[in-house]
Amino acid sequence: MNTLRIATISIALFTGCASNNNSPALYDFIEEYNHNLQKETNIKPVLLVADGLNNDGSLVKNYERGLNYAIDYFGNYGPYYVYLLGPSNKQNILDIYINRAKTRMNPNSPTPREEQIEKFLKSPNVTREIDAVLEGKAEGGLTWSEPPIRVYEDVTTNATERENNPVENTWGALHEYHHVFQIAHCDSYKERTSDRNLNSWITEGAATYSSAKFMENLNLVDFKNYMLGLRKTGGNISNLGINDFLLSEKEWRLDNETYWNKGHAAQVYYMLGAWATAYLIHSEGIPEVTVLKSWYFDVPNMGKSAAFEKHMGLPLDKFYRKFDSFIRQSDEDVMKIFKTK
Repeated sequence: MNTLRIATISIALFTGCASNNNSPALYDFIEEYNHNLQKETNIKPVLLVADGLNNDGSLVKNYERGLNYAIDYFGNYGPYYVYLLGPSNKQNILDIYINRAKTRMNPNSPTPREEQIEKFLKSPNVTREIDAVLEGKAEGGLTWSEPPIRVYEDVTTNATERENNPVENTWGALHEYHHVFQIAHCDSYKERTSDRNLNSWITEGAATYSSAKFMENLNLVDFKNYMLGLRKTGGNISNLGINDFLLSEKEWRLDNETYWNKGHAAQVYYMLGAWATAYLIHSEGIPEVTVLKSWYFDVPNMGKSAAFEKHMGLPLDKFYRKFDSFIRQSDEDVMKIFKTK
């Protein structure tokens, strides 16, 4: 399998964050705005594909294999736009990005339509993405727009890689859509340390676990071997596995949000986060649907700490201590949680 690019995926964590200095009026607006995001939509996802891709239909088919499974499980949230891009003629790519800008436009803004489009196209993230598309570089990831218009976007700048790897194509669709569900049920404009937002280990760990488990349900991977691989080799996420990380880092915390900047985001948020999710389901005996889905519904009203304790049966701090003791065991011992009871 190809190694996931963690720096690319991290874009999903920081795009669309609002200032912490919001006025009370703006805060009230965002509270109501976030409440509306929790509702499912009848709008179907839209896939936009660059010229030269999907000639035999396999690119879209294999992406939709994962997307449809995820929507069946989590529900339909959106609008959701999927951009499968790659080196094409420049005008084709620009046309796609102009249409992307139109989906984000605020029709009630005093700023003219043309200025809104131009501002979006000239933003540093977008110009960098367009350059990456035209150069065939693999960047992008999940992002979402700010109020008052919410759209979710999965942007792949080099979908040629997806086209040549059907398994990773489906896998990526599953992973990113779990994030769409998660973002719809928290205040994504607050810091991830806020009780109204979700920690990185929760979002990335759960999505890493769910996508691997769903891939097994689709008969595309062996889930237990994948989880063991995260410990031994890093699996498809990193060249440094959990075992080597734990040997080098004696002190670490799942809820430490500094690993994005200091390194080891892959090991803590994605890999240890996936094992923390597995621990809740297979060791604590909490139903899979509760861990992957149900408890999120209470986060907007109760906050993640209270919602976690309500559904998991233990407070977060106690969970962190129990999981720390569990994960430091041998491979043989930790893998016992997957044995059929």
